[in-house]
Amino acid sequence: MIASIVDTHALLQVIWVSLVAGVGVPACYGLAILGSARAVELGRNGRPVEAVAFSVLGVLGLVVVIASIVFGILTLVND
Repeated sequence: MIASIVDTHALLQVIWVSLVAGVGVPACYGLAILGSARAVELGRNGRPVEAVAFSVLGVLGLVVVIASIVFGILTLVND
């Protein structure tokens, strides 16, 4: 009887998507902040190779965050 009332597949989908959105996106934003801060610090210390590596990390983190925002907006608009 309860199985017919509660759509467990939809409930589990909401749970895992909210976990990914709640943990994954802020973690990527944290990587963007870490990458940019460390790149500036290493650039000032004369370590350009490490600065470029952290710049790439920061840009990738920012790209993932922006892509997540765009995906969320497109999902809301299309449904």
